[in-house]
Amino acid sequence: MPQLSTVRAEAGSRAGSERGEGHFKLLVVLVIFGLIGYAGFKIVPPDVNNYQLQDTCESESRLFAAHQKSDQKVKDSVWAEIQSLSIPIPQDAIRVEVIGKTARVSVEYAVTVNVFGIEYTMNFHPSGESPVF
Repeated sequence: MPQLSTVRAEAGSRAGSERGEGHFKLLVVLVIFGLIGYAGFKIVPPDVNNYQLQDTCESESRLFAAHQKSDQKVKDSVWAEIQSLSIPIPQDAIRVEVIGKTARVSVEYAVTVNVFGIEYTMNFHPSGESPVF
């Protein structure tokens, strides 16, 4: 039967070697979360800008459909939102049109994001439609 001091010494040496492995695993997990956070930091802002522009297109399409704004004033409002969000879009990319009995405000654009040296193009198509009264 092994002596109690020998068993404790073996258990202590195993725990010491496992502690180093635990620190390494923690470091790997933190690096992975850091990389995910960095990628999110690069990708999320264009998405948020797109959602805000989508909201603007929807609200402006309602105003245009209700004849509360002319097509030029709608374009100017959407353009002001684009400039406030610093989205690289030319002004002629904004479309305001009536199709049948539907008023539509739309914009198509692409944003290129560089994540870890890889260029990724994000294509966006915010639009809003409302029935004409």
